[in-house]
Amino acid sequence: MSVITVTYNNYNDLHRTLASLEKVNGIESVVVNGGDCDQTKKLLSNFDGIAISEPDKGISDAFNKGVTMATGDNVMFLNSGDVLLSLDYLLEAEKTLSFNPEISFVHSDLLYDDRIGGDIRLTALQPFFFSTPPLGRGMPYHHQSMIVRKNVFDKTGLFNLQYKISMDFDWVCRLHKHRLKGFYWNKEPVVKMDGGGISAVKEHLVIWESLRALRDNQLLTLKNLYGISVRTFFYLARQTMETFGMSEILGALKKKKHNLLWQRSRAQAIKQNYSEVKTRPEHIFPTTAPPNWAFSPQKRIGLNGLLIHDYPTGLSRYSYELIRRIMTQWKGDTVAYSTSQELKEEFPESPSFPLSRKF
Repeated sequence: MSVITVTYNNYNDLHRTLASLEKVNGIESVVVNGGDCDQTKKLLSNFDGIAISEPDKGISDAFNKGVTMATGDNVMFLNSGDVLLSLDYLLEAEKTLSFNPEISFVHSDLLYDDRIGGDIRLTALQPFFFSTPPLGRGMPYHHQSMIVRKNVFDKTGLFNLQYKISMDFDWVCRLHKHRLKGFYWNKEPVVKMDGGGISAVKEHLVIWESLRALRDNQLLTLKNLYGISVRTFFYLARQTMETFGMSEILGALKKKKHNLLWQRSRAQAIKQNYSEVKTRPEHIFPTTAPPNWAFSPQKRIGLNGLLIHDYPTGLSRYSYELIRRIMTQWKGDTVAYSTSQELKEEFPESPSFPLSRKF
């Protein structure tokens, strides 16, 4: 997995973000620095990851550079200033994507550092009166929590440089047009998001660019127009309350609203998502095939059994390294097999068809 971080002259925020990734094993950290801060350049000169420092054409361009440089099968965007809270989430998301090839991305909740309401848990957008939430209401998923198969960008394309703020919303519109499925992991907030970003400071421009993205992607339906109208109404209401010195009341209302939405999202996740999603493989051990190659009934492995199986999407680099280590050191009584070409080359005794073999 590759974690992409873009930064522009905000050394302290970048340092906080990278520090939250230090305890995570098996990830590739990619940093795209578009600024000229000397401290940032010095930090990246000793950085144990992939880093580039050069001028860019905005956030979209920086995102695209990160995707291009990333070598992981899955990518996550953790912007400068955002902090990873859940180490388990990365592992669970990778497992979900590995065992469910029909799923293109995993997303979760955020802890948002709101300038008025303090820390607020942001959940996925709820549908309310509709079977699915109207895109006009805003991002249906929080992109800082999204872990996406890198090959998804081959279908959707990269981020559009014409968008200065809502490039992630435009990309999600294309994600919807291709009807790509996601999985909602709502056990806990996985990222603490910095509330001082440009999307929070210039929300009116975010709404305008979102309307433009819906138009450009031929998604300007009555449902989405209703959604963006509701979003605009609430934005104006918040601005009015702040103007008249009602920030404390507004903060309390925000906390109340998002607490109710979180409870609703938990109930909704039980009904929707994908009940068939697997978070771990069904480990079964095929007995030795008779001469006619018709396999006899399968039985589950005991504690000394090992099964290595290659899924239709192939092995990620992380999975391959883990499996290679297991096959090298395995001292159990029974077998391992794989259809992975790389593993067959390294362990030539492994058959290409699933016959039992002792190590």
